[in-house]
Amino acid sequence: MTDPTPQGTKLFRILQAQAGVSRRKAIDLVAAGEVEVDGRPVVDPFAPFAAGGPRRLTLRGHPLSLEPPEPRVYRFHKPAGMLCSHDDPFSGNTVGRILRAEGFVGYTWVGRLDQDAAGLLLVSNDGDVIQAFTHPRYEIRKVYRVWIAGSPSDRDLERALAAMEQGIEDEGETLRTLDGRVEGRPRHVVITLGEGRKHEIKRLFAHFDFRVSRLVRVSVGPVGLGDLAPGAFERLPLADEVALVADARRRLSEAGELSDREI
Repeated sequence: MTDPTPQGTKLFRILQAQAGVSRRKAIDLVAAGEVEVDGRPVVDPFAPFAAGGPRRLTLRGHPLSLEPPEPRVYRFHKPAGMLCSHDDPFSGNTVGRILRAEGFVGYTWVGRLDQDAAGLLLVSNDGDVIQAFTHPRYEIRKVYRVWIAGSPSDRDLERALAAMEQGIEDEGETLRTLDGRVEGRPRHVVITLGEGRKHEIKRLFAHFDFRVSRLVRVSVGPVGLGDLAPGAFERLPLADEVALVADARRRLSEAGELSDREI
């Protein structure tokens, strides 16, 4: 076959495109010795993957095609108790293990959810989708339903939500919501975030001495959780999938980032 990669493309970028992992994960996998080129381990993520050279690329012994994969995007309802990790020495209940068990080789997910949280993960084999819908610079809106222990009053919650939209200083970071409201029965809070820092929602409510008892992410960008059952996967309708991939490419292009399809 003709090698589709241009002279000087870095190994981690090829791995990212072909395995559908994030840039950070691709670099870590190469550095950990998990990647072989023509049967030999390579541990330099920035090693050039030159045109006309390598003919075989493997990740953890699994061969990866050197042809661009057809983009696929799925919804997954992560249940509470599952860890957002590819592997964990202390828990076998990880998203990565479920993906492998379901045959999703070369796929990863957008963002993360705490182990005790549930809700929507976007799962894709397309590096552009993962980058554009994960990196904070793209400010993808994510909506969460949040239940607070102790049944605080609507007035106290609304005051806290107004302050969250102005911004809360915590551990040297400014945490800010885009929107927040009280609704539903049982009563809970609906929060919209544009970034999503580590434990952000719990930290926001802890600032007001509120404790989150349940957390469910119900949408990522234009994709909603809907009535998808916990633990279930569902591929996006073709029109929605094509639109999502095109949106990811557009965001990267506008930010001056090189799309994996251009590598």
